[in-house]
Amino acid sequence: MGRGDQFLLWEDPWVDKGIPLKDQFPELFRISSQRNLMVADVGFFFSENGWDWNLSWRRYLFDNEMEIASKFIDQMSATRLNINLKDTWVWRVEANGIFSTKSAYQVIKTKQSYEGRQLGFQQLWEIKIPPRALSFSWRLLWDRLPTKDNLTKRQIQIDNDLSPFCHSQPKSASHLFFTCAKVLPLWWEFFSWVKEDRVIHCRPMDNFLQHYSSAGSKASNKRWKMWWLALTNSIWKLRNEMIFHNQSFDITKMADSTLFLLWTWLRGWERDFKVFKYCMYEIIAKLLANRLRLVLSGLIDERQSTFIKNRHILHGILILNEVVDESI
Repeated sequence: MGRGDQFLLWEDPWVDKGIPLKDQFPELFRISSQRNLMVADVGFFFSENGWDWNLSWRRYLFDNEMEIASKFIDQMSATRLNINLKDTWVWRVEANGIFSTKSAYQVIKTKQSYEGRQLGFQQLWEIKIPPRALSFSWRLLWDRLPTKDNLTKRQIQIDNDLSPFCHSQPKSASHLFFTCAKVLPLWWEFFSWVKEDRVIHCRPMDNFLQHYSSAGSKASNKRWKMWWLALTNSIWKLRNEMIFHNQSFDITKMADSTLFLLWTWLRGWERDFKVFKYCMYEIIAKLLANRLRLVLSGLIDERQSTFIKNRHILHGILILNEVVDESI
């Protein structure tokens, strides 16, 4: 703060706390007759550093407002005006007071992260699933699971820090659940079921929050969240079986486990739940198609030209056309 000719008295955060006076003293702001004036217009210099306030109100102050007015004067008097200095803006986030896009991004990111975290946990506790599954998901959203990455941070020695699925990347929660090449197909498959094309977030909370549609009902969005909880639980379960029981990676088993959990939770949550009620037939069809795809070519005659991978329905027409041409 310099001479006060660039800052609004009530609107700008020129006092030490960095909060506009209208927000600190809303009772006085409502009765002020100087709402739109600059700081320099609400007083006068009687010496180089001497300043006297000249405040004006639309009515006399009540007794219960006198104490608030006293705090108001003390708050303003804590900042000294100087007639020889120009007013300048100071970016409080940086030690040097100079604005940078990097620090602004960090401020916005921190605020959004806090608000998103609050919203995520609120949505989590609204879902009716077994407490054990909720507790697991809560730890995942906080990134408190005993992944190899977290164990290393706690100074716990481990022989191999690579993911048990792909054996190519250090095992963090982000990689294990969302970016590993072994589990990505399940997320892509799910988004294809609900006809959504989205970028998959790698942080647990961001990924959890993206399972939401503004066009969907509250019930359908809750089912989206339940799918997320079922899949992450199944991924962790398979991870434990591979580490402690030497099981092999089986994406089909993971998908089956996810659907079983989801159907179990939905049956417990909705009394009139039916498998086919919420387009579950599409999910079942996808699973059957994936299973049959491996053996389909051996079950169907080689002369069958439709609905088989690497065979096209037009092949039959082309062959027929060639036969007709040869016979003419």
